[in-house]
Amino acid sequence: MIRFNRKNRLLLALTVILTLAFLGVSTINYLVTRDSVHAEIIRNDLPLTMDNIYSELSAMLTRPLLVSSSMASDTFLKDWVLDGEIDTEKITRYLEQIRNRYDFFTTFFVSAQTLRYYRYNGLHKIISPTDDHDVWFYNFSNSEREYDFDVDTDQGADNLLTIFVNYRVLDSRGRLLGVTGVGLKVDTVANRIAEYQQKYGRIIYLTDRNGVIQVHPDTSRIEKVKLKDMEGIGGQAAAMLEVGEQPENFAFRRQGHDILATVRYIPALDWILYVEQSETTTLITARSNLVRTLIIGGLVSGVVILLTLFTINRYQERIEALVISDELTGTANRRGLERDFTRAFYDRRRNNRPFCLILFDLDGFKKVNDVLGHMAGDRLLIDLAEKLRRNIRPTDTLARWGGDEFVILTAGRLDQVAVLAERVRKEVTETSFGSGNDDPRNGITLSGGISDCRDEDDLDALLLRADQAMYRAKEQGGNRIECNS
Repeated sequence: MIRFNRKNRLLLALTVILTLAFLGVSTINYLVTRDSVHAEIIRNDLPLTMDNIYSELSAMLTRPLLVSSSMASDTFLKDWVLDGEIDTEKITRYLEQIRNRYDFFTTFFVSAQTLRYYRYNGLHKIISPTDDHDVWFYNFSNSEREYDFDVDTDQGADNLLTIFVNYRVLDSRGRLLGVTGVGLKVDTVANRIAEYQQKYGRIIYLTDRNGVIQVHPDTSRIEKVKLKDMEGIGGQAAAMLEVGEQPENFAFRRQGHDILATVRYIPALDWILYVEQSETTTLITARSNLVRTLIIGGLVSGVVILLTLFTINRYQERIEALVISDELTGTANRRGLERDFTRAFYDRRRNNRPFCLILFDLDGFKKVNDVLGHMAGDRLLIDLAEKLRRNIRPTDTLARWGGDEFVILTAGRLDQVAVLAERVRKEVTETSFGSGNDDPRNGITLSGGISDCRDEDDLDALLLRADQAMYRAKEQGGNRIECNS
């Protein structure tokens, strides 16, 4: 039985309003003239459709770009390269985790030092400037671009056509360490474009600045057909390829139909988006769209806006009251940790992805407060939180659990997480937080306990086992890591 809470009542209200709107369209569409329909298509209908598709497509392709950017900034990847690329299994596991976490078709890293091409399933090959499949790397390395999108076949996956997001990896001096990124199957993007076409009743595709088709529902055209060779466009191709971020309209004939096209440049992708609409076909049914826009559209928009604003205002007050971060260190607090634990636990049950919890306690923190005062102790906690944050992945959760206790929630098996915990412990031990030899902050170390999540666990159970392991580390003199599975 559906409970009519505020959310459901809002959905019901929106459904009734939209239904009445469409019913109203069917009764008043005869009032629209051919000339007004034509004007509406040019001034409003097609541009608005372009805006919607532009937003959705940009959001879809921006996600892999953001993940590639995160990979390029990952200290693990940089340190692994600078250490000599010794353990191939580490980079393979890293790439595999990124691929599985975000459900990409492929993930990769190409070293500028060794020219090794690593994929999520191992070392793929050694690239060469004489290999046509490797030209992209040298072109991108010699360019000044921070990233680019490249459509090419994936040799490591039966030459499937793939959209690669290439991102430059630089060391602290700005020197190129390599190129990393992710890959999407062209079929995946093409299917999404096909969905847009079905949803909006438009023809949609993308080209690069040279007019070569990059994304199209008909994958046989990708990287093979140029804009100037498409029927009807002809001499207008050059003008279309010069458009900027502001949409521009074009008109031409194809197969006996009058076609209207809106073209817009997408800077983030360095591609051009085309949305075509057959005026000949659309004029038959466009009366309903115009009537909905002129008569019902304003009323519906007003009501929807009022309802939305009311709901947002109601929930905003509640959201603002939910403080999920620790005021002193900026890390998550218990509420934030509980939220991320729930997500990780769901992901574990659904996708069988293990995760663990690390509980750290500072050795010698009481002495800092006793000798230097609580303000110095607070400053130490802030510095320690920043140190921990720099040594974990962006996808991990760092939380302050107590006065001098911190929790890290991280994906991976117990043995993998133990390596992370040991690295963090060693990093803290080797760091001088104080200003002099007698400063008690220089003697700060970490004792840690690790527990991996079980099917029957809740957060308290996971914390309890980690706490037990941490106290074992304390009892053995501190400055060590203990596991409790």
